[in-house]
Amino acid sequence: MGIQSASATFTRFFVSDPVKRDFWRFANQGLQSGAFRQGAEDRAETAGFASWDDLFDPSFADDSHHKAEYLAFQFRVDRRKVPSLFLKQEFKAAVQRFRDENGGRWPSRQEKQKVREDLLDGLLARSLPQPSACEVVWNTRKGWLLLGTRSRRMTEAVHGHMESHLRMHPLPCYHLRWALRLLDAAAPEAALLNSLVSPESAQAREEGRFLGYEFLTWLWFTSEGHGGKLALEDGRQAEIHPGERMVLSRPDDGRERVVCLSPAVSLHEARTALQRGKMVEELQLCLRVGESEYSLRLDADLGSVRSLRTPRRLREPSEEDDADGFFLEKMFFLEEVFECLDAAYRAFLAQRLSKAWETRVRPGLAKMAG
Repeated sequence: MGIQSASATFTRFFVSDPVKRDFWRFANQGLQSGAFRQGAEDRAETAGFASWDDLFDPSFADDSHHKAEYLAFQFRVDRRKVPSLFLKQEFKAAVQRFRDENGGRWPSRQEKQKVREDLLDGLLARSLPQPSACEVVWNTRKGWLLLGTRSRRMTEAVHGHMESHLRMHPLPCYHLRWALRLLDAAAPEAALLNSLVSPESAQAREEGRFLGYEFLTWLWFTSEGHGGKLALEDGRQAEIHPGERMVLSRPDDGRERVVCLSPAVSLHEARTALQRGKMVEELQLCLRVGESEYSLRLDADLGSVRSLRTPRRLREPSEEDDADGFFLEKMFFLEEVFECLDAAYRAFLAQRLSKAWETRVRPGLAKMAG
């Protein structure tokens, strides 16, 4: 379920590439050069860009990708696949035909490979392509980008295509990179964070995973101790509370998990898990900003958002002219969620990188567990 879904799931990235004066003309050219085009029937995979509003329209003739400060489009992949068992059966028959035509001689290794390749090309040409898609939204003003997938394979395909045709190099928004983006690079907190996890390390994503565990556990702690109140940068107040799903595990060994699904039972189970050294690995969150209510799920990587539900639309679009309005409404909701998450993570970092973490927060967690 992607970005446009009522229960949206997506992966977050940052884009540090500057937006040039002729950006929209360049973007149009890049999208058209990388647009989806039907491939040969014997190709296993064909991929390319398509319109945000219509997966089967790769023309970009009406600038549908330009929505206020957002660049929005889809990435389409058509895959043809032959079931392995069927391929094995047909290959066996093809080898037998080869022997019949060559006086019973078994094919050499090279000949077997040629038989297999010819067979696969023929079977692929007879199979129907299976389209799949991933939505892409880039806020060119704030520098964040969303991919409507959590699949590594799809993500790598989208990145490769964007690098080739749009010269974009999105950076994953996981715990450490998100933290460094929120902190002033010259501040002591940034230096302290770098001493805990080196951003230059090839294993930074794994080595800094404890930040995600601590953040989610801290959210639970602050919700109980301070009512989940959250001050946004523009002065508005928000509330953030754990929902009905919580998964706990040890940060150094996530194989043994405790899954808590209902408020009545989860409180006891979660506290018991906390006593045994486990921390929150995954958490459903409920947000409230004014009259708007949201729910979503985060895991300790902090790089993706799952099952995000935004306020219900008052009506569904009835005309083509409504499409951009509903897109911008969805983006408004997403921006509000990101503001809340940024505020919560910034407040966590302020405590995690101060003396208060050892003198007040850790003792508070121990007390909550007891």
